[in-house]
Amino acid sequence: MPVDLGRMKRKYILIPLAAGAVAFTACKDKTTTSSSSSSDSGAPASQTDTPTPAGQPIQASATAAERAAVMGFAKNLPKDLVSYEGVYNGRKAFEELLKTPIGEFILERMADEGVSLEDLAENEQMASQLAAYSEEYFMAYGKGTPETFKVGMQFLERAFFYGARTGIFAADAMVRENGDFNPESPKVFLDGPLKGAPKELIAMFDEAEIPVVYQGYKISDADSRDIAAGEMQDGISMLGMVEGASEAITIKRGDAEFSGYKVSGAKLVQLLEAEEDGMAQIEQMIDATDITAFKAALTKKDLVVVSGVIGDYVMIFVGQSEDDLVLVDQAEDSVCANEKMAFLDGFLDKDILIAGYSDSKLIDQGSSLSGIGYRLLSSLAKGAGQGLSEASSLGDTRDVEALLESLADQGEKLAALFTATDAGYVAFIEDGVKMESFGGPGAPALDLGETHSLAPLETGENTVMFANWTDNEDYNQKVMEYIDTLGETSYLVTKRIAALDIDDGDFRDFKQGVDMFDSKFRSDALELWKALRGDLANGLGAESALVMDVNGTFPKVPDVPKAILDNGKTPRLAYVSQVADRSKLQASWSRLNTSAENILKTISEMSGNEIPMQVPMSSEKNDLKTWFIPIPFQNDDFVASVSVSDELFFASTSKTFSEGLAERFKAGGGTERNGAWLHVDFKVLNKYANDWLTLVSDNAETAFPNESAREDFVENKPKIEKAIKALGTLEKLSVHTRSEGGRTRISAHLQAK
Repeated sequence: MPVDLGRMKRKYILIPLAAGAVAFTACKDKTTTSSSSSSDSGAPASQTDTPTPAGQPIQASATAAERAAVMGFAKNLPKDLVSYEGVYNGRKAFEELLKTPIGEFILERMADEGVSLEDLAENEQMASQLAAYSEEYFMAYGKGTPETFKVGMQFLERAFFYGARTGIFAADAMVRENGDFNPESPKVFLDGPLKGAPKELIAMFDEAEIPVVYQGYKISDADSRDIAAGEMQDGISMLGMVEGASEAITIKRGDAEFSGYKVSGAKLVQLLEAEEDGMAQIEQMIDATDITAFKAALTKKDLVVVSGVIGDYVMIFVGQSEDDLVLVDQAEDSVCANEKMAFLDGFLDKDILIAGYSDSKLIDQGSSLSGIGYRLLSSLAKGAGQGLSEASSLGDTRDVEALLESLADQGEKLAALFTATDAGYVAFIEDGVKMESFGGPGAPALDLGETHSLAPLETGENTVMFANWTDNEDYNQKVMEYIDTLGETSYLVTKRIAALDIDDGDFRDFKQGVDMFDSKFRSDALELWKALRGDLANGLGAESALVMDVNGTFPKVPDVPKAILDNGKTPRLAYVSQVADRSKLQASWSRLNTSAENILKTISEMSGNEIPMQVPMSSEKNDLKTWFIPIPFQNDDFVASVSVSDELFFASTSKTFSEGLAERFKAGGGTERNGAWLHVDFKVLNKYANDWLTLVSDNAETAFPNESAREDFVENKPKIEKAIKALGTLEKLSVHTRSEGGRTRISAHLQAK
């Protein structure tokens, strides 16, 4: 599902527990209808014409020459690239890693498996691959790339549109022909649901360009460099197999020589025309005008692929013509002078591992998986709607068509929110590894400007993880409306299918299940959804946090040694949200409880076995009230619970933890931030692991009554100790996402000794 559930409003935390509500929403009291489904013009769908925000320009503080001094081959690549990425000092970083406890542990584990670095070095293919990333690797894209990415996205959208349309066509035919639909030729589909698809596909092909691509790596060792260059040539040589359309070419740029192949689109057309039998079959299915248009488009498409050696660098180039291969001699003419590289100026004195940028035109075509998902689902809805409008055996489907039209419209509006700015990013070694990114995909699910109020929750002792964010309520409201429409559509389609007259045992079981849901569960399921979707959602605020520590008291589980029960600690996890309206939370619980009781009563009647509704217990401390269902071996520090005050809502594994967090919130403190924050403390985690290893070791005889299990533990204990020691190199991880200068800004730091 494309909806951004991972980042969308966490106040819907209980909604995933009622995943079936996607179908339940179809039980709305009213059904939207229209006289007909919206038709599709046949033109490729586009994201929208909403302009991409540019963000405030980052001011340059270094010259192109200063950037070129640290960017390697970038000083030879043209300034107008739309994307560039360099990976630097791979070998140095790897060697530094091997000096750490983590590296030592990796080498030991390799040795246990009978593998060594020397073995890898002696493998010619492996050595060549390692050499490619040891010093410097680069990947760059030039003209034609954004346009081709755009066409690629349009192709996916139209594939979903025509796929849905074809599916409805086949289903309609199966019903009309009593399951005997078995087309003998693809022309049945090309004259039906795929009518117009070849013309669109050819138009996209005509619009697409062969993107300019540069890829290469620095290999100082001459022998390794020659091997890598030979492997590149071997790969390119496959193009020579296109006899009659490809020719060997050589391109010179200064003292460098590149060799490879050029595949001619015009000659490919000639080869196609020479295949008389094949063309005759194609002409039987596709209009002559479409074939002529395809030939005209292919005639303009040439493919050039060459490789060569420039100093210590091995490079491969892809483009549409020899002229597309551009190398420069001056830093002022290179990508180092591109204004989009200004973000790097403050890091030129760092030990850089990765540096790169991408133009917003490139990122905007696929700025987010969620945005892509919305676009594809919208196309699917359009195709299904048009397919239903053309079907003759499925009855009156105008209500479903209207919902599909609404679903497509909502999806396109949500997709339009996923805009992007020019992106720059750099990773470097400093007190571990740091990463800074500037711009790129936006984060519409988050409110990056709101100052956090839950920061005090991070200040507790032995806190392993703390995450804090503020949701964008407008975005999340649109998401929930989208889910409403998706659910209602799914339900109506299910009902329409169940109403078909199909003589099949499995289908009868399916129909019986739909009828049973309608008659026995529909109203209560709808009430559950309304309680979650309405009162619960409106009762919680926008800011949320996730907190985890390792201070939990071990539950009194039978057959566990007393020493472990007395001294063992367990993790405690709590989801926390602001409370916007406590009365709405109370109303949601009342509605949820009533509906759940009714559902259990119905299930009891159907099964013949009474399933009683569990009654939660409650406790109160200060103004925080907690509810929990009693479970075996629980204690106050080990029980799933929900706690509410006038300010905070908790869903936690520990009642004591929630109460402590509430007190911590009242005390205040913490670091003032906005955006989204994540912090993981590996030192606490490492101490926790060591404490448990010591506790189990000291009580091995009672912890492992079975002698064989105890011997296995003793035997593996040194490896466990080494693993814990190795991971002890890591100290902290922090990731801070916020808005800066009109663009998304992310700082990440993996701190290590």
